[in-house]
Amino acid sequence: MSRSTPIDFLRPPGTSMLGWVLLVAGALCCATAVWFSNKWSTERLVALRAAQTAAEARREQLRPKPRPAPTTDHLRLVQAQLELRRPWLPALRAVESATAAPIYLLSLTIDPATGLVKLEGEAPSLDHALAYGLVLDEDGALQPAVVNSHDVVTDPGSGRTVVRFAATTRWTTH
Repeated sequence: MSRSTPIDFLRPPGTSMLGWVLLVAGALCCATAVWFSNKWSTERLVALRAAQTAAEARREQLRPKPRPAPTTDHLRLVQAQLELRRPWLPALRAVESATAAPIYLLSLTIDPATGLVKLEGEAPSLDHALAYGLVLDEDGALQPAVVNSHDVVTDPGSGRTVVRFAATTRWTTH
């Protein structure tokens, strides 16, 4: 024979002790999980802030520092250095070595910004003036000169005829 368990629909069944133990253990586990989650999220937040601070510090170190405003002494020094880099001496030596009798140099103007050299001279003939323009570039410091204008003039004191000419050239910066 089998035993039957009576079913009573009027009274609720009683809870076993095992059910209450499992309920308390589950509640403790949930509370512990919430506590650990809060603790770890706080630690993660602190670590994230530390990483962001370190990244900002690295970016700040890598960011170029603003240059101080140049002083007038510094600007004058830079200008002097630029002037010293210009080929003044080779250009003047080329003019000096090319200018010999019967060619006489009357004026020399150098524009440092453009490197343009303007020469005015006196020669016995136009052929001498043109040859002078070609001789200027022999040292390589100047480009061949171009005779821009010439004028045949008679010297009233000696009665001699000369050609006054104007030529331009540029210096080269090898």
